[in-house]
Amino acid sequence: MIGPGRICYEHAMAGIIQRATTIILVRDENPEEFEVYLLKRHEKSSFMAGNYVYPGGRIDPNDQSLEICPYTRGVSPEEAMRILTTGLSPEESLACWTSAIRELFEEAGVIFGCNRGGDLLSLGDSEEKKRYDGYRKEVQKGSMTLCEVAQREQILIALDQLHYYARWITPEARPQRFDTYFFIARHPRGQEATPDQKETTVGIWITPAQALKENLAGEVALSPPTLKTIEDLSRYRTLDEVFRSLKNRVIQPILPHLTKVSNETAILFPWDPEYERFKRGEIPNPVDHGKPSELTDNTTRVILRNGRWLPHHKKA
Repeated sequence: MIGPGRICYEHAMAGIIQRATTIILVRDENPEEFEVYLLKRHEKSSFMAGNYVYPGGRIDPNDQSLEICPYTRGVSPEEAMRILTTGLSPEESLACWTSAIRELFEEAGVIFGCNRGGDLLSLGDSEEKKRYDGYRKEVQKGSMTLCEVAQREQILIALDQLHYYARWITPEARPQRFDTYFFIARHPRGQEATPDQKETTVGIWITPAQALKENLAGEVALSPPTLKTIEDLSRYRTLDEVFRSLKNRVIQPILPHLTKVSNETAILFPWDPEYERFKRGEIPNPVDHGKPSELTDNTTRVILRNGRWLPHHKKA
């Protein structure tokens, strides 16, 4: 499982960093195994090009507007601040939920909304789906906000469908850095997830175990945070087990360390036994990355080879 990140957050924030959000969208149409939804980022993207990731993106200024509050249910600004425990203001905290839902709508076409009766939208009706497809394009262009969609359709944005799952901070060596809040949510039945064909080009539903297998085979290149969270999800048999585990989950920011050793790029997670040593610039000679991870291992570092991140487990 993801261990606590032994980092100083103030140190992580020393560079230019933007807040972002992402949603781990899951479903269990097959009762024997559940799936996650992944999007392939455009090959020309400036960040994680060609990698498979969860729907998400940076928090926009409009996401922090409290005008949306009368059109939401389940999480107040004060409750959002209490859940995150990160020192953000109530407005900034609630923006993590609204941003995640907006990004999911833009990138995957799925909206967590409910009618006044409390039922989640299914968008099964062709006319209704056509309207929301139009809203999706307007929100993507910035000519319409999520709040305006809710006002026009007289729906409530179902913030209570999102559960805080993890927080990852881009390594300091990266020129473009994000402080990303991860949420997990069940896919609303009746809605179809589709890539936007702009920032993302392919969308797939895949079991965690299969995603890890295809990453090793070079078929589905997983970004490091995606790989690690999928590895954690692969431990669970059902989604009910996943959501039950969240009750006792203590979330700490995770700041991986990016390094280059023997012409290979490696990322060490904070629970790697050599994490602090590498951060101090003390590179072991020779370097031992441990062994390739198996499903039962807790990956401690990933190595970039042939365009994909390969998980390794290093023992103390």
